[in-house]
Amino acid sequence: MSENEIDVSFVMTVYNKEYYLPSVLKALLGQTGLKNPEFIFVDDLSTDKSVQIIKDMTKGVPNVTIVENERNRGISARINQGIALAKGKWCRMLDSDDIFPLDSTEKMIKLAEELPADMIYGCFTKTGKEPQELEKCMLEEFTYTHNQNALMGVLTGRFTRMGQLIKTEVLKKAEGADERAFIQDESIPLRAAIYAHGIAKMTANVVLVPKEIGNFSGNKIQLDHDRFMVYYWTIKDNTQLSEKNMHLMYMRALSAYWKFVKKTEKNPYMTSIFYRYLWCKMSNCLPDIEYLDKIYKIFAAREDVRRIKP
Repeated sequence: MSENEIDVSFVMTVYNKEYYLPSVLKALLGQTGLKNPEFIFVDDLSTDKSVQIIKDMTKGVPNVTIVENERNRGISARINQGIALAKGKWCRMLDSDDIFPLDSTEKMIKLAEELPADMIYGCFTKTGKEPQELEKCMLEEFTYTHNQNALMGVLTGRFTRMGQLIKTEVLKKAEGADERAFIQDESIPLRAAIYAHGIAKMTANVVLVPKEIGNFSGNKIQLDHDRFMVYYWTIKDNTQLSEKNMHLMYMRALSAYWKFVKKTEKNPYMTSIFYRYLWCKMSNCLPDIEYLDKIYKIFAAREDVRRIKP
């Protein structure tokens, strides 16, 4: 690796997080053991002091890019904007209220290179603490699981939080997040895993979540909508995948809809989705595209979810 080559690109989406950003940035800029990192901040038209805080705290820091957009589009669109600019061998993404243990990136890269694996995930914890209490945390001791088949690893595990480390060329080949879902957490690991060679998950908390003041994950209908859309479109866009992969993605699409029905129907156990979901859990059923299309129309008609703006 040459002296000027970027080893890791940090891509942060930003929207009105002025309270968290000083602590988030202290931990981000203080990541240990990196040779030549770059920092990409993509703002989605914040109305608070978020952008100014980033400018002040990164003054004099090399390899900093701050993108100030003139309109609000949504999280998935902005993370993709940042991924497109990334020049590092590795890419690590974060929300602007995520705090990284100071040595987490260094240890994730070391594990990725040793295995090798194109994708490294860890755990996260909602600490309930003020962000200032988390600025100097280090990674605890950890073990890991490794699957050479990245897609099977994703489809049989839980990989749904920012903070992951993924080879940049894999992310770009996968075209980042699926913008047909507002929240990016589910689509990035799924889409990247189609092209990745190997995935590992660490038992350590590589993301520390401070006390939360409102976020999209509180809207459970939004989560059901986005989760269904991710698997629905991945099934339709990737007909070349194995029957086993298709079955597992179909089960996750049905699961998202079943969770939605339980929240919105008075007698969910009398609905067709309940019996279909049970039957598919006990068999190796493949996607029923006509049935999925019907569910898609139900979700698409919802007015209580956010969608990426064109």
